[in-house]
Amino acid sequence: MDIQENNSQEAATKPPELVPPDAEPVTPRRGSLMLLLLVAFTIFIILDLAILAWFLLPGKTEKKQPPVQQKQEQSVKGPEKVQVIPKENTSGVVQTSMVGNRLRDRWLQLQAEAEADGINDWAGDSFGAIRETAAEADRLLDGHRNTKAAAKYQEATTALKSLQASRPALLTDALADGTRALAEGNGETAIKFFIRALALDPASDKARRGLDRAKNIDQIMALYAEAQAAQEKDELKAAEDILSRIRTLDREFQPAVSALVLVRAKLEEQAFNGAMAGFVQALTEKRSKAARAYLDRAEKLRPQSSMVRDGKKQLQQLAALQTLRRLQSQYGKAVTSENWAQARDICRQALQVDPRAAFAQAGLEKAKKRLALDTAMQAILDDPSRLQEKAVLVQARQTLAAARSVPDPGPQLSRRITKVDALLAVADKQVNVVLQSDNATEIVIYRVGKMGRFTRKTVHLRPGHYTVVGSRPGFRDVRREFEVRANDRQPQLTIRCTEVI
Repeated sequence: MDIQENNSQEAATKPPELVPPDAEPVTPRRGSLMLLLLVAFTIFIILDLAILAWFLLPGKTEKKQPPVQQKQEQSVKGPEKVQVIPKENTSGVVQTSMVGNRLRDRWLQLQAEAEADGINDWAGDSFGAIRETAAEADRLLDGHRNTKAAAKYQEATTALKSLQASRPALLTDALADGTRALAEGNGETAIKFFIRALALDPASDKARRGLDRAKNIDQIMALYAEAQAAQEKDELKAAEDILSRIRTLDREFQPAVSALVLVRAKLEEQAFNGAMAGFVQALTEKRSKAARAYLDRAEKLRPQSSMVRDGKKQLQQLAALQTLRRLQSQYGKAVTSENWAQARDICRQALQVDPRAAFAQAGLEKAKKRLALDTAMQAILDDPSRLQEKAVLVQARQTLAAARSVPDPGPQLSRRITKVDALLAVADKQVNVVLQSDNATEIVIYRVGKMGRFTRKTVHLRPGHYTVVGSRPGFRDVRREFEVRANDRQPQLTIRCTEVI
């Protein structure tokens, strides 16, 4: 069938040689011959241009044979046999040729657009295979095998459009392959995939970032190997420094990210254990300030640690113990100096720290009793005249007895005991005091009693200060103060009301 198409096309394009049988041979002139050749050449050029323009018109599927060909077919007469191509065959050949040329033009346009869009950078062998199909179509069309050429052009066009439609999927695959190559440490392969991804999408940030990472992957892999070696030697700080450097170069290199988390966790554990060990040592040595510093360091590392909570309790216990020891020492000094008010206050502070503090419980009771005793003894010494009252004297004797019962009275209490004892000894003696009056004045001695009216009266009084008052109707009262001393010999006092009102 292809041979028939070629023969038909040749017959359609080559006009037959028609010579009338009765024509006589004519020898043309030289000038006329040149003119005829020029006209024939011009007509040939015009016809070629017309045929080319006809082929290039889109949408034309049918075309009648040129009139000259029809005239040639109709003008064939005579005994010479000339092959005539049927009209319908000639139309089919022209039609398939036109379709092939249109498909080739369409292919060339699509190919140019694809190449301008950088398809050679990302399609690779796939685009090469499509171009090979188009080249085969070119060969078929040049060989006038129009039907097969058209099919090949259509195949190449469809394949090119399908390849371009797969661009997003190819971009996804290129990015995935590049990322996988990075994870495997294959920088050269990763660079190829990311370059292809950039060719597919020049605006892809992921591809550009991946390409930058791929350029550093060899250095990163070398550093990562050093970090692993440092980890194996338990040189965790060195490993952390190397992994931190890797993170600066590539924050997305997951092996280094995971390793850095692990190394830092181990470093934190070491630091925490070291802080807790220092805390326990300082606690054992009763160095509360150092223990607190270690515990604070451990708490910053692990705020929710149960060990930190237990450590705080132990530190509180140590602080309480040290406070109690300090207060107990202060209490001892207060007892030695017989400052019982201070001793009482110290015991109260200690019981606030620990209500079970034994020294504070016993010391508080002792301090209260001694403070009360000292206060009572000092009151006797401050106002001995009150001993003139019998009740006060009895109480003073009881106070003195209590003071003498203290097992270790101390120098201050001992001095008070001596002085009070002397006062009581004097208070027990009575001195005869002679009172003289006019037998009209009522005499009263404060804290002793009413003496009545008399002219002369002897009263037995204990040493001390006394106040005597005389009163008489119609006269101004008289008031006298006097002191009775233990060594006085019968002192005398005259009191009478003489000033008339």
